[in-house]
Amino acid sequence: MIADFLESLPPIVLERSKNLDLNIRSVNAHQAIDNVLSRTVLKGGKRLRPLLTYLMANLFKADFDKMTPFARATELVHAASLSHDDVIDNATMRRGAPSINILASNKKAVLAGDYLLSSVIVDLCSTNELALVSEMSLVIKDLSEGEWLQLDLIESKNYTRELIREVARKKTSSVMSYCTVSPAIFARMPQEVQTICRNFGISLGLAFQLIDDTLDYSAESLKDQELDLKNGIVNAVVFELLSARADLMARFKAGEDLAGLLLMVDMQASVDKISQEAHGHLETATHLLEELRIYLADTLYKNEAAQLESAINHLQLIVAFMGMRSH
Repeated sequence: MIADFLESLPPIVLERSKNLDLNIRSVNAHQAIDNVLSRTVLKGGKRLRPLLTYLMANLFKADFDKMTPFARATELVHAASLSHDDVIDNATMRRGAPSINILASNKKAVLAGDYLLSSVIVDLCSTNELALVSEMSLVIKDLSEGEWLQLDLIESKNYTRELIREVARKKTSSVMSYCTVSPAIFARMPQEVQTICRNFGISLGLAFQLIDDTLDYSAESLKDQELDLKNGIVNAVVFELLSARADLMARFKAGEDLAGLLLMVDMQASVDKISQEAHGHLETATHLLEELRIYLADTLYKNEAAQLESAINHLQLIVAFMGMRSH
């Protein structure tokens, strides 16, 4: 599935994403930090966020060389959030290898995440694109607020459907929306176009997170949800089940172990409900792409209908790929 998806994308986008330099370019860079990052949160990954950034840059005919710092920033900020998450979640594995907090230590993992975030801001400042620096600062703020909110919910157990979506917006959609809006800002698109692009990323991010939540309970899933349950993290699927089962919700709030509560419980109805919601967000993303197509047909792509259709179709592949992840 992934191979077919990648083969359908423009070769230049694949080449740029695959060969994206994630080394920290700083005269003060500490080799030990670079080493631990390259062996953990910067190891592997599909680089979906840089791919999305370059595809949006392609749509707005932005210079790929000049867009590279922003594509790079999306991956580094995502990696920083993983570094912090591994500490908060007491993780032991990341992408089939020891997580950063195990390879180094909790303190060093936190510092490495901070190091990545500061490096991103330094790099972006060098582009002299103040609006894009400002946009990234809001992303980093959202990531922190999302993690804080999730910790509060773990402690209080006062989960609601709205708060779980708010965590998803701040922790997942924030970075995804930077991927989609940064090329529009760089290309000096009008505010209404920037808003469409930002909402496109938010919809993709919500769909991505909700589908991730369904994959946790898929029979074919390679993901291990036991750590989240052990940490008391209620995702969208678990919340739907608890909402439908007042007895289980009461036992959870009384302090019973979440993993034990869900043992032998059929999750399929909750999985189906969240999957349907995720596909609703993907439909919204498709509608937003159509709004972009209509605007660009009369402006940037006047008399270039075929080129516009190609650029939009490549973005539609991202939408389709996310939908296929739930199958």
